[in-house]
Amino acid sequence: MDKRERITTALKGGVPDVVPYMYNTVTKEIQERIIGEQISEPTITGLNMTGWLGGMDETPQIFPILSTVPKVAQFLGMDAIQIQVVPPLFVEHVIANDEACVSAGLLTSPGALQKAKLPDPDDEQLMRSIADLIDRYKGDFALGVRVRLGASSTIMSMGMEAIAYSMADEDGLLQGVVQMYTSWSKRLLKNLCEMDFDFVWAFDDIAYTTGMMFSPKVFRDYFKEGLRNAASAISKPWIFHSDGDYSLVLDDIIEIGANAIHPIEKESMDFSWLKANYGDKLCLVGNLDIDYTLSKGTVEEVDAEVKARIDELGVGGGYIIADSNSIPNFCKAENVIAMSKAVHKYRGIY
Repeated sequence: MDKRERITTALKGGVPDVVPYMYNTVTKEIQERIIGEQISEPTITGLNMTGWLGGMDETPQIFPILSTVPKVAQFLGMDAIQIQVVPPLFVEHVIANDEACVSAGLLTSPGALQKAKLPDPDDEQLMRSIADLIDRYKGDFALGVRVRLGASSTIMSMGMEAIAYSMADEDGLLQGVVQMYTSWSKRLLKNLCEMDFDFVWAFDDIAYTTGMMFSPKVFRDYFKEGLRNAASAISKPWIFHSDGDYSLVLDDIIEIGANAIHPIEKESMDFSWLKANYGDKLCLVGNLDIDYTLSKGTVEEVDAEVKARIDELGVGGGYIIADSNSIPNFCKAENVIAMSKAVHKYRGIY
C-alpha cells in the first residue's frame, strides 16, 4: 500500500499493510529541532494554531497552513500531513510565551451575534489558496484538511457562562451561534470536498479530562443536529477530535457520521474499553501520551509505550498511532524521533 491507501484503509476500519502513523500538529519549534534547520513554509505555531482571533469590528480571515512540513514528515516517516482551514473566533485573547490564549468569548448577546461576519466560504481567492497548497503537497503523503464543524467555535466564541445564560434565558443566542458556525462549515466543507485530498479532521472539543463540558442532553439538544448538518457535506473519511472524556456521546458521534476519533487521552478514556466496544465502529487515532511520555519520559519509555499501543489497539486494523493531543513546544524533539523509530520497529503486525 502507499501512504494514502494505508491511512484511508484504517480510517474506514480496514486492515492496512502496517499500522499507519501521523500527528495532529507539530509546532514549528519542535519541527525545527527535529531536522536541525529553520522552516520557511507556513506551518503551525503557538500563535496560529487556533486560527484568526479578534473582535466583531475587525476583518476575520482564514490562513491555510501546514500541520507538519513535508521535510519533517519525511524525516519521521509519517504517513499523513494536513492543511489547517479553521473558522475565525470572536474572542478576547492574550499572547503568553509565544502562544495565543483565548481569555473570553465575545458573542455574549444577540446584538454581538448580529455584528459577527464570517469570511465568505465561496471566496475564489481563498479556495484557490487552499487548492494551491493541496496541489503542492499531495502525492508523497495522505493529505488531510483540519476544520471545525462548529461546537468548539461556538464554545470559545461565547464562553461557558454566556452559553449557560442563553439556555436559562431561552433567548436563542446559543442556537444562533451554532447555526452560524455549522452552516458556514457545511458550505466550506462542500467546497473543500471537491478538491483532491484524502480525509477530514474536525476539531470540536466538547469535554474535559474527567467528563463533558455539559450534559449529553445539552449536546443533543443544542449541538448535535448542527454538527450533523455540517458533517453531511463531508464526502471523505473523517476524524472527530475532542480532548477529554466524551464516551457518553460516542454513539451520537457515530450517528453524526464520524469514521474515527482522536486523541483518546490516557487519563480520560480507557482505550482497551474503546477497542472492545467501539473498535468495529470507529477507527481509533492517537494515544501516545504527551503529558509525560513525549515530554518527560525516556527514550526507552517512548519505545515501550509505542509497542504497547500497537499491540493493544492495532489488532484487527482500524488504528492509527498518533499523539494524545498534538505535539506542542513542551515535548522533546528526541522523544518524537524515538517514537518514529519505535513505530517503524513495531508497526508490521498484520
